[in-house]
Amino acid sequence: MVFTFDHYSDLGRCSYATLKESFDSEKDEIYLNNEKVEIKEIQDLFPFLWQNPGMSFTTNGVTKAYFFSTEPHWHQDYDKSIVRCEAEIKKLQGKLVKDPNSKRANSWMDQIKVESEHMQSLIHLQERLDEEKAGQEMQLIIENKE
Repeated sequence: MVFTFDHYSDLGRCSYATLKESFDSEKDEIYLNNEKVEIKEIQDLFPFLWQNPGMSFTTNGVTKAYFFSTEPHWHQDYDKSIVRCEAEIKKLQGKLVKDPNSKRANSWMDQIKVESEHMQSLIHLQERLDEEKAGQEMQLIIENKE
């Protein structure tokens, strides 16, 4: 089965489908954690289109791509940063509660503001990209209806 990617955009980073015009289940194989993924409909490809395989190669006319996650690239990039920001904010808030009259209290409040703004910008970026991805998925489903 051949699936086309006319309505695909990589959303900011070269990903599995960026340079592919289509996926042919006779010539393309996807593996998740070393197990072959059966691709029977376009939706089966969605976990892989917006990320890079850990390894990809062509042998005997068959392209094989090995993945170790199903998260799109922006979640792989920013989820850990969001968690780090949350932890830093809690740590700084704890310092303020413990010693609100410290000469560093203003610096801690400034750091909390910076961390919070950074975290919110990452969250909004991810939300926007998740929405764009969902829109593309719908268009790809329509495009590949039989």
